Amino acid sequence: MKNILFTLFTFISFSLSAQQMAFTTVDFTAKENSEDNIAQLFDQFYGDAKFKSGSILLEKLWQGNQNGSTHRIVWIWELDNGGRVEGDMKDFENQAFWSSFNNLIEKWGSGKSGRILSWKEGDVKVFPYGHLWDISPKDPAAFKKAHDKIVKDASKVFDNRVVGFGTYDINRPNGATHWVVIGETDTNGHLSMLDNLETNYSKAMNQYFENRGEVENVHDFMIEVLKRYQ
Repeated sequence: MKNILFTLFTFISFSLSAQQMAFTTVDFTAKENSEDNIAQLFDQFYGDAKFKSGSILLEKLWQGNQNGSTHRIVWIWELDNGGRVEGDMKDFENQAFWSSFNNLIEKWGSGKSGRILSWKEGDVKVFPYGHLWDISPKDPAAFKKAHDKIVKDASKVFDNRVVGFGTYDINRPNGATHWVVIGETDTNGHLSMLDNLETNYSKAMNQYFENRGEVENVHDFMIEVLKRYQ
């Protein structure tokens, strides 16, 4: 896994359309009481990093986490334009980082990759938590259209929150083909947001459910963004 991650980070390159954003996530189980040390290590390595595009995130897994994993790393990049700016990182620095990081890991979990089809940027410092749904829509095009519309119609609710929709193309979790994420302050904040949508945006929500078509809800879980570098 160490070699796979080293290769992934250093040589991310795909032959697909420009401007399309993609992501890879890798779950892991941190050793007991190692989270602060991991966060410090990430700050040292990524604190002044310059990326060609996208970002990298260190996230903690909360409700709904599977297989004992406690955290995950998320890489986001523009296809054909990923990784750090040339000369921004030396090979020995990359190797030293992953060597130190592996000493803080109990075990590696699964990885998955896909594309980001819709994205509304938000402030992860104000809304550091995220609720993610792994789903399989029967008509992905209809779902995307309905998703984009509800984000626009309820823009006041989603103001400053990350809201995204995308695909799972490699190692689909439990067979899910797509995902949705909404940023939040914490669990209470998310439940309050849902209550607000159902109470004050009932017409827009009814249209959303009607227009998106049939959807299989495969799994949902919560994450906390500990670090984000871009």
